[in-house]
Amino acid sequence: KLAGTAHDGLARAVRPVHMLTDGDTVFTLATGQVPVEPGNPVAVNEILAAGADVLARAIVKAVRAARSVEGPGGTFLSYTELYGARMR
Repeated sequence: KLAGTAHDGLARAVRPVHMLTDGDTVFTLATGQVPVEPGNPVAVNEILAAGADVLARAIVKAVRAARSVEGPGGTFLSYTELYGARMR
């Protein structure tokens, strides 16, 4: 469920998202260190919402940290080079 909800974070940060050939995949892991209250299905809502928030923020941070690269296909400019360091 957490991986599915984290896809909402992907949709917040990437346009277009969930296309047929883009390979969007989210993996999650549970440690089991914190028990979930039995009989309360909404007990995990906070972590589900956080999953979407964290994924969206991670994508934005990665895009902002990326640098331009040159290769056989040409030069691929980074977000910062295209739009400037002050863009938020």
